[in-house]
Amino acid sequence: MMLSSNQKHAVTISPSIVIFTFAFLFTVYFLFQIGGILTALFLSFIIMTALRPAVDKLHRKLHVPRPLSILIVYLMMILTLGLMVAIVLPPLLAEAYNFLKSVQIPFFQQEISDLSLTVQEASQLLGQVGNGASMVFSLISSTFNGVFAFFTLMVMSFYIMMDRPHLHKKISWFTRDKKHLEMAEKFLSSLESQLGGWIRGQAILMLVIGLLTYAGLGILGVPFALPLAIIAGLLEILPNLGPTVAAVPAVILASIHGGPVLGVVVTIFYILVQQLENNIIVPKIMKENADVNPLVAIVTILIGFKLGGVVGALLAIPCYIVLRSVYTLVKENNLKFF
Repeated sequence: MMLSSNQKHAVTISPSIVIFTFAFLFTVYFLFQIGGILTALFLSFIIMTALRPAVDKLHRKLHVPRPLSILIVYLMMILTLGLMVAIVLPPLLAEAYNFLKSVQIPFFQQEISDLSLTVQEASQLLGQVGNGASMVFSLISSTFNGVFAFFTLMVMSFYIMMDRPHLHKKISWFTRDKKHLEMAEKFLSSLESQLGGWIRGQAILMLVIGLLTYAGLGILGVPFALPLAIIAGLLEILPNLGPTVAAVPAVILASIHGGPVLGVVVTIFYILVQQLENNIIVPKIMKENADVNPLVAIVTILIGFKLGGVVGALLAIPCYIVLRSVYTLVKENNLKFF
């Protein structure tokens, strides 16, 4: 039977499809609008995963009330950070001052050499550079915003840590199936172990490499050893690539200060540090923590930086660990969404 060319075909769209489409678009728009809040919540969860083992030790072994245990750990963390800043900042500023004096620009060198830390001359310098009041206000505003954001994260992580033993039960908003609750508890425990382990491992690795680099450069007599050590420690976030990048300014400064021989010696030192790191330090520190392939880590951080700048780069590996945990959960439990 031949269909007439004038015959029309009716297309019916189910109301449920329309409702689902609008609901999906609204959800995406809503999540985009509260992206900052979700980021803060994720950061609070990450802080909780890093600090919870210490809280549990105080709570279970020493029988310290859980709220007090959290506050003690917070206080220890703040004191440790403050002590590190107090130890590192003065010599870092001194070396930065010496570096500025060594810049081969006559007028700039003269200005730096004549620079005094008196309030009167500092005010005059601000007046020459630009609007001093605006700069001071901007500095105070950014500092206040940073302190407020840090305080907010601490408060949020406090309540997440308080509610952690029952956090998996929040899924009861959607289902009361016992199997699903057990699955949620297992997922959160696995995620917490991987995230917390990776963060603690990275912090220890950065500290060890920073101290080792500072000691080695100091013994070799390389100038500006402290800034170079801080760079080496921070760049440990990039496996393999970070140590190579950190070696470049050290080799250049060593060659300028002590000639080609010192440059070669510093190059050998960084190679030895990297071999020590790859074969002893990293396996020792990271053996019980989340195993993230170096190539995957580099690509993930680059993608995070492209999408979200510095914050995106910092959250790239935690986001990857979350996605990997979700994939593992789906695969192990043979879950199907469609």
